[in-house]
Order: sequence, then structure tokens, then C-alpha cells
Amino acid sequence: MRIELSAAFAVLLSFSPLTAQAETIRVAHDQRFPPFAEVKDGKSEGLAVDILNAAAERAGLTIVYAPVPFTDIQKTLEDGRADAVFPLAINPERRQVFDFSAPLVITGGALFVRAPQPTPDSLKALAGKTVVTPKTGPLAGFIGKTAPEVKLVVNADYDQSFAQLLSGEADAAALNFQVGRKLASTLHAGKVTLPEKLFLELPLAVAVRKGQHADLIAKLDKGIAAIRADGTWQRIDRRWAGH
Repeated sequence: MRIELSAAFAVLLSFSPLTAQAETIRVAHDQRFPPFAEVKDGKSEGLAVDILNAAAERAGLTIVYAPVPFTDIQKTLEDGRADAVFPLAINPERRQVFDFSAPLVITGGALFVRAPQPTPDSLKALAGKTVVTPKTGPLAGFIGKTAPEVKLVVNADYDQSFAQLLSGEADAAALNFQVGRKLASTLHAGKVTLPEKLFLELPLAVAVRKGQHADLIAKLDKGIAAIRADGTWQRIDRRWAGH
């Protein structure tokens, strides 16, 4: 009887979630998007990376990261290099192309000006003035629709945005709040006023091609809910707050 029970127990263990091999998914991210995701010493790290890793572990998933320039993000889904991309801001235009997970973190757009100028109260305060923003993000479309009185200039990336701002070619730069603050304080310390508020709030999430990988999104959503419920998400967020 003991032998039979032991054999039965071994069979049950072979099907146990504890011993089941985790499903591996390939996730592409912008190789320079601090503090959310970037590459350091050949390894992907950041606030969103830590959150996704924790959620994936709860969901029984193993993540293999593929860091690429932002302009190549969508191509990784088209050519099969990645199953999903992140952290991508959710907006109506992107919902037509992608299916999204639950938000990993909330971010948004903010206005950066040359120090010691104060941060503009709103986009309306910049009527008739030149505002630059990278073409890779969702802010250009929003500004074009909601603030037509602004002279909007769409450029290549964050580096060009800061260069145009600091040279006087632009009166303000519209950038991601956290990413802009991180790059400004690291690369242009004392030259740029760091904003304290958003003019547009955006959730960042994992994205897959429309109509594909619904099971993956469902698993990730359960993992994200789990780490929010038990305090893991909050601990990760606090740890990165000082970076």
C-alpha cells in the first residue's frame, strides 16, 4: 500500500505547478527608456522590468528580453523576434493595433523648459510657442489634436528634444515624465527645470498584436493582480522611487 501511495504521489508531483516547466515568452523593449527599461552591463533592468518579472513569475512565465531601438519595437512582433513588447503607453490609436495587459505603471507627458524658468501650467500657456517632442511617443498626436495653438515640432528622439530646448530652438519639450526627468538630471543637470506634474496621464502595459496571444495577456493580468494584492508591486515601486 505504501509503495502504491508513493507511486501515486510521484505521478501527482509530475503534474504539479511547482514542477511544471514555465512557459517562455520573448519581450522586446526600448533599449533606452529609463527608469522603466534600459540595458546596463548587457542586462535589461528598470522599474517596469522588475514589475513584469514579478508578475510573470506568479503567472508561471519566463521572460527573455530583446532590447531594441524604439523605432524597431513593432518590427519585432512582425518578424517574430518577440511575442510581446513593453512598456508601451495605452492610447486609442494603439488599441486599434495592439491588445494590452493590465497597466504595469502609470506615467504620462510633462513639459520641460530651460532652467530657471518655471514649468508651464498647461499646454495652453505655450500658445504661439514652439514645443518639441519625439515622434516615437504618443504625445505628438495628443498635442496636435488638443493644442493646435502650439507650434509643434516632431523630432527624432529625446536627445534631439533636449538639444533643441537648450539651444533655444524650442520653448519647451513635451516628454515622458519619468524618462524626461531621469535623462535631464543625468545628462543636463541644472540646465532643465524638472516638472512636478503631468499634462497627460498614460498607463504603460505589455502589448501583443491585435487578436493574438489572448492567453498570454490573461496570464499576465492574473500575475499583475497578484503582485498588486500582496504588496509586491508597491515594494518594487518604492525601491525605484529613489533612482
